[in-house]
Parts: sequence; structure tokens; C-alpha cells
Amino acid sequence: MSLLLFIHASRVCFPQCSEAQKLLNITKELLHTEEAYVKRLNLLDQVFCTKLTEAGIPQDVITGIFSNISSIYCFHDKFLLPELKTRITGEWESNPRIGDILQKLAPFMKMYGEYVKNFDRAMDLVNTWTQRSSQFKSVVQNIQKQDVCGNLTLQHHMLEPVQRIPRYELLLKDYLKKLDDDALDRKDAEKALELISTAANHSNAAIRKMEKMHKLLEVYERLGGEEDIVNPANELIKEGHIKKMSAKNGTAQDRYLYLFNNMVLYCVPKLRLMGQKFSVRERIDIAGMEVQENVKQNLPHTFAITGKQRSLELQARTADEKEDWIQVIQATIERHKQNSETFNKAFNSSFSRDDDHLPDSPVRRTLTTADSYFLFQFQKSFKKKEKEKQTCKGCNESFNFTKRKHHCKLCGAVSRQTSLTGENCLLCGSLNMQEKGKSWTKMWLAVTKAEPLVLYLQSSYNIYLLEVFKFNLVFQIHKQSTTSTGTAAEGQ
Repeated sequence: MSLLLFIHASRVCFPQCSEAQKLLNITKELLHTEEAYVKRLNLLDQVFCTKLTEAGIPQDVITGIFSNISSIYCFHDKFLLPELKTRITGEWESNPRIGDILQKLAPFMKMYGEYVKNFDRAMDLVNTWTQRSSQFKSVVQNIQKQDVCGNLTLQHHMLEPVQRIPRYELLLKDYLKKLDDDALDRKDAEKALELISTAANHSNAAIRKMEKMHKLLEVYERLGGEEDIVNPANELIKEGHIKKMSAKNGTAQDRYLYLFNNMVLYCVPKLRLMGQKFSVRERIDIAGMEVQENVKQNLPHTFAITGKQRSLELQARTADEKEDWIQVIQATIERHKQNSETFNKAFNSSFSRDDDHLPDSPVRRTLTTADSYFLFQFQKSFKKKEKEKQTCKGCNESFNFTKRKHHCKLCGAVSRQTSLTGENCLLCGSLNMQEKGKSWTKMWLAVTKAEPLVLYLQSSYNIYLLEVFKFNLVFQIHKQSTTSTGTAAEGQ
């Protein structure tokens, strides 16, 4: 923002400036912001990181939060800043160019990729350790009180490296606009812009995600920390005051709505001296929701939303406000339906065929700690009867009165090999699973080779299926021995 303000100000304040002077003004702004940026990097690496390490915070936590900030700080403090300072303050009259410096050092900015990639995890660690460790919280708060922090939080300073690369991009674009086509520096400056723009794309995506998370954190705090909404899968669409029509006497009551991509939070305002707070009265799913206009003919600007949890008769302040709420809610419902249909089509196309005829395609991806999973539960009845066997061919369980010969209730196998056993699976075996508040259940686990990669958890006639998607449900599987049999699979 400061860069853009400077650029626009230079056009207003120096209308008679020559192109050469305008180029010099841009380079001076680059040097000024670079000096300030290096101070921020010093604060992160030499103050926050060092003090937390001295306080005994585990090294893996320090690394998880600050990633490769030491390398970034070293690059700017020892290389980029000194070269820019020498060129702009000491050599500019004889060598008025910066493109050669940026082009030479731009490849080193690839190191930002690691920092940006780790940024979400770093934010989570800061939040977690602030809540769980009084020592961590005390060290961070003491540093934030210092003048060098400028009344800004650790999270704000951690965002600086993510924002820095796009600022280089903006400056270089403006620099090239002022540069003559045949200028000696043009080729190097264009090459530097190409390299920096690639890195900036990753940073811009991280900035947008961070802005979204900041908004969710603000809502979380306004709700008193009672609602679990700080989730990358959640997106705040619209919020605002509204009237709720009482079903008993028809009076209008002040309420507040938060519309997310997957739910509506119906809230009651709470009186607080410091900022507006709300208490959640009801959470209504977008799935199955409908909107109805003109529910009260004798009252203006009324409409209703009907969901699985409850229905609400609402009143907006104006006709335009009512229309806006209705359009946004309907658009959110439609988008949710489309996303659900897209998933269902992909799911059905993979599993509508007979289980024994799923293709054995080669596995092109593996599960890593970075993966997360979306839970989808369905039930399927097995009615096939095959030639009787004394033991199950899939899990070697002996058949008895409860485990019938034609159908093993543990792994689902019959007299022939099924897709949930043997050669069609990357992994299969029995384990125990416990859902919160429920008892342990013996399950059959199978990770199929067929795309899309799927983890089955099967108990009797019920199959719990996990397909690889970028969501936040994580299953932890603890092995009991070196065999494929485990002891626990707990859904968190």
C-alpha cells in the first residue's frame, strides 16, 4: 500500500520530473522499504525466534512457526540490501540501473516458496501454543509490547515475508513503465519481473487465504470462542443485522446473521463495553435450505428461510436489503448443491459398478501428512450367496453361527476374492474403531488401488468410506504389530 501511495503521490507532487528522476524516485522507495523490511526480518529471526528458543519452546515448534526465516533474513541482510544501497546511494549517477541486481538475485527468492507453503501451519501453531502454553504466550506478549513491534502482533509480522514479493512485482512493473524501450536495464528488469511474478502468484494466494482466516478469527472472537468455525473449508459470505419475527405475538426482535458457504449462524446480540458480541442461538445447514419471499403480507421486507434445524421469519430494513439477502442466500444454496452434485457424480461413477470389477489402475499418489480427508458414509446390503467355505478367504476368520459361511461379516469377503481384499488393495486388515462417546467396534480396513484412492472402514453391512479431498478430517491409525492388523482407528 505504501508503495502505491508513493507512486501516485510522485505523479501529483512532481509533475515536471524527468523520466530519469522518476526512475530514481522508484529506486529510492525500493531501498527505503527494503531497509524497513530487513528490520522486520531481524525482529522475527533475532528477537521472536531467539527469545522463544531461550524460553525452552521445543525446536520442532520453533521450526514449524518460523520455517526458513533465518535464510530469508540472511539473503536480504547480507546480499540484496547491501547491493541496492551501494548502487542507489553511491553509484547511481554512473550506473543508473537496478534490473541487473534484481535479475541476478531473483532466483534466490524461490526460498519464499517454503515459507509461504508452511504459512497456514505456522498460524495454527501460533494459535495453539498461545492457548496451551503460558510461557509461549508470555514471551510473545512481552515482545509485542516493545516499541520495535509498533503495536502489531507476531502474526502480523509473520505476514510481512508473504507480502514482500508482490510489492517487488508492483515496483518493477512501474519501473519498467518509466524505462525507455532501448534502455540498457530493460532486458534485466523484464527478466527479473518474470522470475518475481512467479513467486508472487504463490504469495498472493497465501495472502487471500490469510485474509479469509483473519475474518473467521474475528467472527470467532465476536461469538465468544464458542463456535468451531475457524476452518479453511469455511467461507464467510455475508453478515448483518436483521429482525426476527416472533411466532407468538408477531413482534420484531433484533438479531444478527452470519451466512457461510455451508451454514447460517442465527445470533442474538449481547451487550458488551468493548465491541459488539453475539451469542449463537441456532446453526442452520445450507444443505436442504429454502428461501421464501413475502411471508407476512401485512409487513414490508419480510422473508423466511427454512432449514433442517429450524425455520426463521425475518424482516430486512429496506426492500434492497431484503433482495440482497435473498439473492445471496439462494446463490449460496445453489453453489452448495452444485458442489454436492459434482462430488456425488464423481463418487457414483467410481462405485456404481460391481465391486469385483473395479479397475486395477496404478497408484499415482500417496498419502502424506499434508493430506486431509472428507468423510462420506453410506450403507450397502450384500445379498450375494456363493459357495460355502469354512474360513474367510479375505481375513482368515473362521465361519460360525454369526459369521456365516457365504459371507464374512468382518471383511465382507465371500468364497472368492473381493475388491476389499488381497491384490486389489494397498493395505487391508482388521482393526478397532471408536467414535466419540461410543464403544469400540471391530472393523475391516482396506485401502484400494483403484483411483480415486479410498480408505474403507467396514463393519458388518456398513461401509465408512474416506476419499482423498482437501478438507480437515484426519484419521489416525495406530498399528498393533508389524502385520496388517491394527488396534485402533479413531476419527478426530
